[in-house]
Amino acid sequence: MAFSTVAYTGLAGLALYVVSHWWNNRIPRGLKRPPGPPGRLLIGNLLDLPKSKEWVTFDRWAKEYGDLCYLNMPGASILFVNSHELAKELFDKRGNIYSNRYQSTVLNDLIKLDWSMILTQYGERWRRTRTYFHQFFNQTVIENYYDIQIKYTKMLLKRLHQSPEDYRTHVRYIFGASILEVSYGIQPMSETDPFIVLSDTTIQRATEAGIPGTYLLGEQVIEMLNKPVEVAKNNMRNGDARPSVVSGLIETFENDSNRPDDYEDFIKHVPGVAYITAVDTSAGVLLHFFHMMLLHPEVQKQAQEELDEVVGPGALPSFKDLGKLKYIKAIFQELLRYNAVVPIAVPHVLNVNDVVNGYFIPKGTIVFGNSWTLLRSKSFYGLDADKFNPARFLDERTPYPDFAFGYGRRACPGKHFSENSILIAIANVLHLFHILPFEGENEPELPAEDHFDSGTILSPDATKTLGELDH
Repeated sequence: MAFSTVAYTGLAGLALYVVSHWWNNRIPRGLKRPPGPPGRLLIGNLLDLPKSKEWVTFDRWAKEYGDLCYLNMPGASILFVNSHELAKELFDKRGNIYSNRYQSTVLNDLIKLDWSMILTQYGERWRRTRTYFHQFFNQTVIENYYDIQIKYTKMLLKRLHQSPEDYRTHVRYIFGASILEVSYGIQPMSETDPFIVLSDTTIQRATEAGIPGTYLLGEQVIEMLNKPVEVAKNNMRNGDARPSVVSGLIETFENDSNRPDDYEDFIKHVPGVAYITAVDTSAGVLLHFFHMMLLHPEVQKQAQEELDEVVGPGALPSFKDLGKLKYIKAIFQELLRYNAVVPIAVPHVLNVNDVVNGYFIPKGTIVFGNSWTLLRSKSFYGLDADKFNPARFLDERTPYPDFAFGYGRRACPGKHFSENSILIAIANVLHLFHILPFEGENEPELPAEDHFDSGTILSPDATKTLGELDH
């Protein structure tokens, strides 16, 4: 009797699931789903998802199925947008319905990242956070950070001179330190500074969302938000504060009679967003820069010739020089395009049912901008789009690789600050150093795209220039 009841309950549950699955995936008359890999009964395309280097599979699907590629999963639909035109149409023109985020229980509830502007649902809370963020990182205001960016660029040069084999550590440190000073007025003097260590370990572990101890990581995220703000506030009380996002927000709210009741949250969240969005992506681009200069010495040579002409010996490139350094800017744009740090963008979620080019897209569909494919489009970037060639951006008609920063209303609002940090670092490193492989029998062979080390050798007059960095 018990066995029969259990069996009946199981069959009834299965039947209910099948009916529910059919009901939620029904298509209005006259429409059809976008093309995509054929699925299996009940589980759909669950087994088709790649376990590594997923952008390679998604790029292959784009070539096979076209501008849109659709996956039907148990409890979810996934759409890949593979054309520039449709990316602009959906994420920009229809941004009011394509700007939500997928709600992850692990990331939002356990790891405590629900405050992040990256993951916040599209709505009033997100708009307010972005408004406050824009106040400190718009194109006009970021000129105030030039001195900080120059200071840490010089620090990078010194560290590369002293220990070029640790270039990865140096790169992460200078980006982390500069954003900590901009956000909190804190000046970490080394990569072992407690704030650098706390922030770096939090970001790195947050990418491993399924690891045991997630609750403890949530506590670490809260600590990352609170501790530097407490230091900034103490410095303000003691009269030792440097100008920062935190001090600026506090002054803004003190002078606002209509400040929100939860204004203290914004004082924590806005600089927190700045840190977690800036460090990994900016460091990733600069590390790719070192690798590409190893693989393409002809690019390095052309850039150095431009620097010699514009800046000259015995001086370091400044922000005033960047407007004349066309090839340096071209290298930066090609790095964004060719080596997308986030090859598949953070997904958007569709708010309502929609129809695109005659295809039915159901409400709740997870929508990815297929950045790897879009940034290597031959129709936009030329027949050699699968090659690293900065010269393509010397032609002003070549589109800026905006998709490297995300899509539509959810695009990274700190991209101008990040661009300045990377550009000034690239110009200074190339003006002072030759980037060559380390010597030694155990060094990896070129030309691998990644997983190899680079070295730095001082250019002529570099020793003299390094000695004058503090003056």
